[in-house]
Order: sequence, then C-alpha cells, then structure tokens
Amino acid sequence: MEAKYDIRSDILYLKISESEPVDSEMVDDDVIVHLDEKGSIVGIEIWRARELILPCFLKLIRLARPL
Repeated sequence: MEAKYDIRSDILYLKISESEPVDSEMVDDDVIVHLDEKGSIVGIEIWRARELILPCFLKLIRLARPL
C-alpha cells in the first residue's frame, strides 16, 4: 500500500493495488473509493484529511499502551 498526501488540497490518497481504476464510488461526502474492472478496491481518496484522519490517529495514540 502507498499513501500520498496533497497538503494544498488536503487530500489523502491510499493506493491499495497496482490495478488501474476504471470506476469510482463516493461512499461518504469526503471519501471516494476507486475500483478496478472486477469491482475490487484499488484506491481510497479522503478529502479534508486533516480534519477526518488526524483525530483518529490522536485517539489511537492516547489509547496505545507501551510494549
């Protein structure tokens, strides 16, 4: 998996597969899933990533316990 972040537009793109996307589906106001010809997810686009993703990571960090 590969992650790319565009700081200007605040969009996070998660590349799940090397397959070419042929279709996309908006699953939420700020989340678009890209699909290949078989309907498998090849990428996920998250708009307003700072607002949507950062709070989740901070919550996980607070809940994490030292090993």
